[in-house]
Amino acid sequence: MKADLHIHTKYSGICRFWKLKFPDSVEEPRNILKVAKKRGIEIVAITDHNTIRGGVEAKKLEKEFGVEVIIGSEIMTTEGEIIGLFLNEEIPKGLSSEETIELIKEQDGLAIAPHPYSPICKSLGDKIFNLDLDGVEVFNAYHRDGIVNNIALNKVIKNYYKKPFAFVGGSDAHIARMVGNAYTVFEGNSADDLYEAIVKKRTTFGGRATPLYQAILWSYSIVYDSEKKLLKSLIFKIGDNTIDSIKLYKKILGVFGGFVYILTPLPIVSGFLGNYYLKKKAKEKLKEI
Repeated sequence: MKADLHIHTKYSGICRFWKLKFPDSVEEPRNILKVAKKRGIEIVAITDHNTIRGGVEAKKLEKEFGVEVIIGSEIMTTEGEIIGLFLNEEIPKGLSSEETIELIKEQDGLAIAPHPYSPICKSLGDKIFNLDLDGVEVFNAYHRDGIVNNIALNKVIKNYYKKPFAFVGGSDAHIARMVGNAYTVFEGNSADDLYEAIVKKRTTFGGRATPLYQAILWSYSIVYDSEKKLLKSLIFKIGDNTIDSIKLYKKILGVFGGFVYILTPLPIVSGFLGNYYLKKKAKEKLKEI
């Protein structure tokens, strides 16, 4: 079976890049499951940043779509991000990696290191070999450069004799179209079988790098959704504290900037620039390693 173990929804919160703030994802859990079913992904893990809310909401839709949902979270620790799978309670961000893993295990959950050598996300790096992790994401589809994933895979293979991990693949999807770009493969027919396969280190991975057009669609969807909310908030309160608390002049500037972004080739330009930036940082990481 195939399981995509790294997916984000609209509950993933706000990201920051330089002075810009924007939603990490605006995707509905329902759309995630719809695409998973279409692509033959039998199990998905919803791993929103520092919350299990997206997983809880998606879990309610399992029977409707015939896709099993694992409740998870991508938790920010003081050393880097850790994915907790099979969770039933929130785990606070900002703890040490050891404390975070301990809280995951107290829930009988599994601890996975996502994109451990990413140059653009806060990641654990070689710290993974000193932690009680169950698996390492050796293929993250959103890291299109090919370099970062190879570093992770080679490092895990080289150290496998003294520190074995389950090999994990995940799409790191931020829009529904990205679901299934990468996945974890295991023998079995349920999430329980997947759990056992990860514990016994009997998993592998598959998939492809996220196409550039999907990364461009992600940025477009973020701006488009934000634009609708800003326009609506100019007339009345929309019940979103993040939007409602913005000062009027900033909302107007935001609406203007949104129109410029949506109605010009800027999404395409920013997509290519972002792709160039990622490759550049990946090459720097390779030299560093």
